[in-house]
Amino acid sequence: MKHVTYVGTYTDAKKEGIHIFESDTETGAFRPIGLVSGIENPIFLALAKHKPILYAAQGMPEFGAPAQNGAVAAYTIKGDTLLPINHKPICVTVPCYVALDPSEQALVFAEYTNAVAGVFDINADGSLADTPPITVKHTGSGPDKGRQEKAHAHCAEVSPDGKHLCVVDLGIDRVKVYDFVNRAAGLKEVESLTIKSAGGAGPRHILFHPNRKLAFLLHELNNTVSSFFYTGDAFIHIQTLSAVPSDFHDFSKAAALKLSADGQRLFTSNRGHDSIATFAVDTATGKMERLAISKLVGKSPRDFEFMPGEKFVLLGHENSNELFSYAYDAATGKLEPAHGPYVLNRPVFVKFGAVRA
Repeated sequence: MKHVTYVGTYTDAKKEGIHIFESDTETGAFRPIGLVSGIENPIFLALAKHKPILYAAQGMPEFGAPAQNGAVAAYTIKGDTLLPINHKPICVTVPCYVALDPSEQALVFAEYTNAVAGVFDINADGSLADTPPITVKHTGSGPDKGRQEKAHAHCAEVSPDGKHLCVVDLGIDRVKVYDFVNRAAGLKEVESLTIKSAGGAGPRHILFHPNRKLAFLLHELNNTVSSFFYTGDAFIHIQTLSAVPSDFHDFSKAAALKLSADGQRLFTSNRGHDSIATFAVDTATGKMERLAISKLVGKSPRDFEFMPGEKFVLLGHENSNELFSYAYDAATGKLEPAHGPYVLNRPVFVKFGAVRA
């Protein structure tokens, strides 16, 4: 079966941003079929489940220099193409993360450089509302003076019950949680839900399990992943494991965190070690067991996504400028090269869309 596939990139002078591919879920092969150009750095995408709409974090030259041209944009999906609906500025750099809330009535974002996170309302037709976003700005620092000289918001996700906005901040080793339901009055912090990571760990992404009871937190700077029970009133720590081998002491930094469709396998990408770590998840206890670490053929694996059916993974190697697919062995958790490389400037995000006729 063939699926439309969207790949976000850091753009070069050509400003060729969102690349559209056709992926074959039975063979792992992929080929280009479209392109959205004229935008800068569409580095994170979100796909609506209930409407043919894709949302992107991107830079818009009309808003000025990169320090201030960050925006979120909505596109209608029409066959193999993306048609612009509208876009809204956030007045800082391009967000590094966007996500839809469970009701798909809001788009949340996190921006790294200035530690700004916020919420855009979405109209019934899927367009971004004209009302300004409701935002919050973090302050503080951490012990790693190279990366934690100030706050850096890296991820924003709404809890599966729709009650809380979780903003993961790499710079202050915190996940700060806000009242999402009553956001119209401003984002009020719910301090009892704060996750405090180890000093210098650098939390990057949070991911909720399909059972709505578990959450996983990936730490970029110390290459670990933690599991938690989410009760609605607290995050209760269960376990923290390394995503790189115990005898590996060179530079590496974690990038992306994904779950299998059944929630029984967890995956992280490691830049430097250039690998994918696979963990088994006990869905009742939240305990994890590292099953495999698969070395990859390219440099700096950023984001990755399982093709529908989970026989293959499509992955962007940011520092070797290539897109690659890997075959996945569900029994062992290991990945093996399948197709590639396809030369592409700094691919950093992958999202699979509809079946292609």
